[in-house]
Amino acid sequence: MAFEEISVEEAQRRRDEFHAIDVRADYEFRGPLGRVRHALLVPLPELEARVGELPRDRPLLLICRSGVRSSKACEKLAALGIGSVVNLAGGMIAWNIARLPVEHVQPASLAALFDQIVRWVAQVSAQPPDAVRETLRDQLEAPGASAADPTRAALARLLDSVESSLAQKSAPPDLELSMASFRRWLAVL
Repeated sequence: MAFEEISVEEAQRRRDEFHAIDVRADYEFRGPLGRVRHALLVPLPELEARVGELPRDRPLLLICRSGVRSSKACEKLAALGIGSVVNLAGGMIAWNIARLPVEHVQPASLAALFDQIVRWVAQVSAQPPDAVRETLRDQLEAPGASAADPTRAALARLLDSVESSLAQKSAPPDLELSMASFRRWLAVL
């Protein structure tokens, strides 16, 4: 199915013309890449069941991390007869790289920050979250902190370790962006 795809710069210029629909998981929506202001969260697996909740008075701008899932969402919606859908090329990674306005939800505690780090590492490494949690918990607890009550210093060391490990492999395109968000949150918690 054919649908329009626009750059992040064009989407920002035309922002008032669209309803922003973010199809990422909830933890991503609240995660290090943030979200487009006033975006409605409708995770891709829930899209068909929640199609009745989507506003119809303006075209829908579909957003995800990199533009892949939002492209699938555009295809699904077009197949369901929702005609005016637009894909955000490059997703929130491109949006952040372009330094466009982003809303962030800061984790409420150091333990919540640890959870955000676990979920992000699981996503970018394509590993099960429980396996990542175990690996990172072992690294975190080695210096005397615990996952339930981590210290700032232990989380700072963990972030350095994660960044170094991922940089040596095929680094995810949002490595620097996400690490910067994690470190900002760590500084204020």
